[in-house]
Amino acid sequence: MSRDGLIAVSIDDNEVSRLGVLLDEIFGARNRLACAPWLAEPSGGKQKTALRQGHEYLLIYHNGDSSNLTREEKSTGELDRKDKFGKFRKGRELLKWGDESLKQDREDMWFPLCAPDGTLVYPIRNDGQQGRWRLGQKNPLIQNMRLDPEYVHWEMRPFDEGITVADKVERWVPYEKVRDAKKSFGWTTWLDTFGFNADATRELKDIFGHKPFETPKPMALIRWLVSLHADDDALVLDTFAGSGTTAHAVLGLNKEDGGNRRFILVEMEPKIAREITAERVRRVAEGYKNGKGEIVKGLGGSFRFCELGEPMFDESGRIHATVSFADLARHVYFTETGEPLPGERVAKSSFLGACRGVGIYLLYNGILDDKTVNGGNVLTRSVLAKLPRFEGQRVIYCAGCLLAPDRLKADRILVRQTPYEIKVS
Repeated sequence: MSRDGLIAVSIDDNEVSRLGVLLDEIFGARNRLACAPWLAEPSGGKQKTALRQGHEYLLIYHNGDSSNLTREEKSTGELDRKDKFGKFRKGRELLKWGDESLKQDREDMWFPLCAPDGTLVYPIRNDGQQGRWRLGQKNPLIQNMRLDPEYVHWEMRPFDEGITVADKVERWVPYEKVRDAKKSFGWTTWLDTFGFNADATRELKDIFGHKPFETPKPMALIRWLVSLHADDDALVLDTFAGSGTTAHAVLGLNKEDGGNRRFILVEMEPKIAREITAERVRRVAEGYKNGKGEIVKGLGGSFRFCELGEPMFDESGRIHATVSFADLARHVYFTETGEPLPGERVAKSSFLGACRGVGIYLLYNGILDDKTVNGGNVLTRSVLAKLPRFEGQRVIYCAGCLLAPDRLKADRILVRQTPYEIKVS
């Protein structure tokens, strides 16, 4: 999880104390944002005792950086500036700050914007480093300001003392213009109006015509959780996806504010994953006919449905004998680069391809058609001579290496022995 990331875990009163101790140990007690009670059953639930709780708890933590935690806004009427579009107040800076805020973290968020004087402005930080914008090029605000720079508020700001960029000591910085008269407050953590279990049931019945899942969460609650983070380009992970409420909430928020949030849902029950989780996301994205026969317009967006394959490693971390070259190649390439292996490269060559100037190789399952005792899976002089050439740093995954360290250094080769240096997740 990124340093400015948030995690929220729902739990009832039976285990909340133990979960709190566990999360304090993982994230640090100082990083706990709230133990927020959520009113799930206004009537108090089905308990037969005199004390009927009817609520659960949400334990919410950040990972060391709370700079992107949003604040609730309430109307105040304080708009102290004016432009040709009307009154406004200065909002958030468009530069991204905090964790993963450099150009190298998101190359696609580095692009020029046109300042009022016609100069092209890039997201350069106060210390002179190349940063990134908070909003992507498809965001409505970015698209509007390319037509007219006055859609945002501009200020000329100096770099830190002693810093110059292109012989300049200052640069233009854009800010959002807030046109609703509002004031920011800290969020309430008594969640008594953020959706009830009955709302979640109604939402499912509206989509499917019946209740296909026993314990859904209401949309309002998950929308609130996701909106706690200010980054509308965030990645949202739900490891207990259930009925798919999280994806529904993310698509709804993107539709509402023009964000580009993405989601990953994990559901381990195949029938639920395919027939409920994925089907709900498909319907709300593309549109559906509700229980009353009315057409509900889709929220837009798309997703990819993936299924886990057979385990690649045994309990001791060794590669299963049944693992194919193509499967291991995908795993090795992603482990080394953090990116998926393009489909056209799979199972065709020991050279898996290049990423950021580094060539990735895999010797496994006789890919070189070597008939020797090692099957070409051990890096030797003869095996090296058979490998496709690559001018640059090379990383070679193999069962072993018989080349001297000086030879490897001279040829810019880094050897990783399989399976020991493959990360097993």
